Amino acid sequence: MVLMFWWLALVLLVLAGATVFFFRRPKATASSLAVAHSARMTSLPSFRKAMRTRLLTTVAFLAVIALTGLSTLAGISRPAWVETVNPEKKLRDVMLCLDVSGSMLGYDADLLEAYQELVDRFDGERIGMTVFNATAVSAFPLTDDYDMVQNYLKEAEEGFRTWGSEGTDYSWSTSPPNIGGSSLIGDGLVSCIDNFDRQDEKRSRSIIFATDNMLAGDPLFELDEATDIAVESKVRVYSLSPPSVLAKTQTKELKSVSDRTRGKQFDMGSASTIDRIVAEIQSQEAENTPGRSYTIVHDMPAVPLGIAVFGLAGVFVLAWRTKS
Repeated sequence: MVLMFWWLALVLLVLAGATVFFFRRPKATASSLAVAHSARMTSLPSFRKAMRTRLLTTVAFLAVIALTGLSTLAGISRPAWVETVNPEKKLRDVMLCLDVSGSMLGYDADLLEAYQELVDRFDGERIGMTVFNATAVSAFPLTDDYDMVQNYLKEAEEGFRTWGSEGTDYSWSTSPPNIGGSSLIGDGLVSCIDNFDRQDEKRSRSIIFATDNMLAGDPLFELDEATDIAVESKVRVYSLSPPSVLAKTQTKELKSVSDRTRGKQFDMGSASTIDRIVAEIQSQEAENTPGRSYTIVHDMPAVPLGIAVFGLAGVFVLAWRTKS
């Protein structure tokens, strides 16, 4: 919280101090007149009690006046909460696209752990997740509720580690008996692209495409066709491959997909993969969202002015008590 007009409060404080100094200067008085036997009166218990009460009332009176004055000055100074909004961070969408076919079950838990690290590094991006095998399922739509995203990814990771090669609910739900084949890579990528919303808005859209690209069936969309759709939709694909397919044809195809969509291809075996993916998305994707940062000021005068009102009421009460 900041004081927008702190200088005004300082000026008023100085003027108040100068006023007190000039009007409260001691004036010349006549010599004091001695009173005989006054010590006997001042030593009386009732007199001492009255003096203590008078002193406490005066101290309280001055304290309330000071509090009221300071609260009034704080209210006049316009206390405010200043928020800086960066449109670039608000206009990025990232879809986590995970292959849950049989050949990927040994890697999915590690990939979900890597996804959690990615989410930790993001700031303001909306995150969504789609899993696919013979068909695709939206795990959760695009959202900026990072706590929900992390909880979901953590539970999914634990599920894959518990079930292992037997699969999980994802494996079963994405392999319905009426659809032949499995690991339909092109169909999975198209489904991930289709799960981007707000198509009428100019937003940066990225897919982190985790797959071994081991096709086992007849897809509706070949990988090249899915890539054409990504290019047309202006979606960048950052492919993430497990170590089992490094330097193979599958990896070369994924690299071609990433290159055509202006993304990049990464491998799970590199310790710097997470940092590089985040850096790529937050730097290159910023080109698509060149909005300038702007500042929003939220006025917060209620608390100091409320204290001043109660303090003013206290001043009247204590003034009456002091007078009586």
